[in-house]
Amino acid sequence: MVICMTEVVKVTSKGQITLPIEIRKAIGLDKDSYLLVEQVGNYVLMKKAEVRMKEIQKIFSKEAKRKGITKKQLLKALRKVQSEKWTE
Repeated sequence: MVICMTEVVKVTSKGQITLPIEIRKAIGLDKDSYLLVEQVGNYVLMKKAEVRMKEIQKIFSKEAKRKGITKKQLLKALRKVQSEKWTE
């Protein structure tokens, strides 16, 4: 079930807004949460960043499995890239 809430908020001179407490509670935002902010036409969409990361993780995991890439291989490749970056 999708619940819609509409609230009017003021944008400060620094471009900041305060999300109403009801909305923060409904999607589980706290002081250390991150939001993914996207512009779609005249709309601004905000989504809890952890949700997006989980979606990306699922896509990446599925693709790695399809290509036969193991976690061990991936970690080895990441360590190699890290060590190359630190030597530059």
